[in-house]
Amino acid sequence: MKPLLCFDVDGTLRDNVHHQVCQSTQKALRLLKKKGYHMIISSGRGIDSLTKTGLMEMFEWDGFVCNNGQRVLDAKRNVIFHATMEPQAVLEVLEIAKSYDYAVTLKSKQRVITKEPDAYVLQTQQYFQNMIPPVGTYHGQEIEAMIIYGPMGYDYAPFQKVAGVQVLPGESTYADVTIAGLSKATGIQKLMHLLGNDEYIAFGDSLNDVDMFAHASQSVAMGQGNEKLKAMATFVTKPIDEDGIYHACVYLGLIQEGEGQ
Repeated sequence: MKPLLCFDVDGTLRDNVHHQVCQSTQKALRLLKKKGYHMIISSGRGIDSLTKTGLMEMFEWDGFVCNNGQRVLDAKRNVIFHATMEPQAVLEVLEIAKSYDYAVTLKSKQRVITKEPDAYVLQTQQYFQNMIPPVGTYHGQEIEAMIIYGPMGYDYAPFQKVAGVQVLPGESTYADVTIAGLSKATGIQKLMHLLGNDEYIAFGDSLNDVDMFAHASQSVAMGQGNEKLKAMATFVTKPIDEDGIYHACVYLGLIQEGEGQ
């Protein structure tokens, strides 16, 4: 059977300047679907954030991995897996963030941010073109994941010590905080079981794609992506704004150069 094709969103399908999917990527995805490949989105975005990008309606996806594996949906957007963070872990992360005066977004049914937006929040918001949630507090509500906003290049070492969580620094002034043991790879495995695939090819650009790459039969890092991720990829394609996805699909033999013209 053909491999499952798994695509990250920001910096992979969608650029972080114009926040669009380029024409060559759209062409490649349509050709892949015609050829019978199962294709999924595998993102750090929550379902609410992913919905606002318009990507879910742009193509015929066979499933969605959201919040780095903490929520998994099938093609009809039925939830097939959902996990929430332990309250103690949430409290510990918030306590550390408060000591450093870092803002934290709590991904819950109603998203909130713990303080008024600062420069780190605004820079991340520009990177993702996301709405900044209202200021609010944690009062025991279910939390799917969190976002900490800190300096560019920061390793978030104090947060890495919190039991039960994993901290994934991003390509801007933020880090994703998710449940330890869950990742894009674990979410992909659930969709592979559902769809009948026995291997997958991963496309990504940042550190939250590391586990996804580690379990892929082939992995494609975007040319402008994180250097550590590129070092572990089986192929480094051109940057996103130089038709990187299309170039990778041709290189891998998934589509032919000039096909569909």
